[in-house]
Amino acid sequence: MKRISYALLAIALVFSACTEENSELAKPDHAGGPKKDKDGDDGGGNDGNITYYLTGNSEDIQTNSSLGYLLAGGASDQKSWFDWMVNKSDGGDFVIIRTDDSNGYNDDTFIEGANSILTLVINDQTSANSDFVRDKIRGAEALFIAGGDQTEYYDFWNDTEVENSIHYLANEKGVPIGGTSAGLAILGEFAYIPQSSGVISSEALNDPYHPYMETVKSDFIQLPGLGNIITDSHFSERDRLGRTISFMARLISDGMVSGYQDIKGIAVDEFTAVAIESNGDAKVLGDENYEDYAFFFSANSVPDQCEEGQALHWVDAITAFTVKGVSNPGNSFNISSWTSLSSAAQLEQVNVNFGGISNDIQQPD
Repeated sequence: MKRISYALLAIALVFSACTEENSELAKPDHAGGPKKDKDGDDGGGNDGNITYYLTGNSEDIQTNSSLGYLLAGGASDQKSWFDWMVNKSDGGDFVIIRTDDSNGYNDDTFIEGANSILTLVINDQTSANSDFVRDKIRGAEALFIAGGDQTEYYDFWNDTEVENSIHYLANEKGVPIGGTSAGLAILGEFAYIPQSSGVISSEALNDPYHPYMETVKSDFIQLPGLGNIITDSHFSERDRLGRTISFMARLISDGMVSGYQDIKGIAVDEFTAVAIESNGDAKVLGDENYEDYAFFFSANSVPDQCEEGQALHWVDAITAFTVKGVSNPGNSFNISSWTSLSSAAQLEQVNVNFGGISNDIQQPD
């Protein structure tokens, strides 16, 4: 199976000295220094304490954008993912938000066809509440949240103009919104926001109340159509099936959903992205050279045992639809009705027997 060993993951976590998605081993962006914009100016700048990078036309335009979501798995990004977003934006202004100082997405040969590409480095609450950041995000016809550290995103952006402006884009303006790795982790209603090291599957399965399972938040970004969903990235590559199921068990057992039927999960391998239309129709974009998939989970029952210090036991646990990422897919799943739309979505059953997974559906290299 395609996974990092627990020993290697522990070493990575120690040396990175950071939380969950900063252990993604430095997901690469796509470009070196800042590009020149069409006026011949250096695309970089600083507004007060806010660092930003601009490529393209500095004059704002308005287009006929439409709502959609791109849930990306966290490895090297695929151009087809951003082609989908640019098409949904109708060639408007493309904004990337992040907390680390990087301009890797400011590449107009990669994000091709946008009026402009603006990266905002928003790494404190003062920046997150600034008029500059608010206006730039609200002016976007497409918004993408880069990989990084979702705990920083929560600490810096929750209850700020960043969060308010994302809600404005989704609920009023209607634009495509995407995220990769940590950026994906905060798009569902339920977001795993670790306060220490990110939990691994063996820890979660052997104790769903493990200290590293401590914080799943539901008071951050709330997007129409993504309610009752928890997401996970780097899925097969980091052996995350067990922890995703454990998250779902906790949400049921802790009463964070009305009933077990409500909780859903979307997990994405590194070289795939789920592109979701406003009606819930979803396609899985990927590269045929990689055996990478997206996974759509629903719960079948209440966990039989989900208690602190005890291994998770769930006799009739999870139904999973698995869909391989390809370069030119059709719609294969609908997240509104949670039903398959094509034979590309393969049905699987996964149960948990006192911490042991019955059917490891994660994909090999």
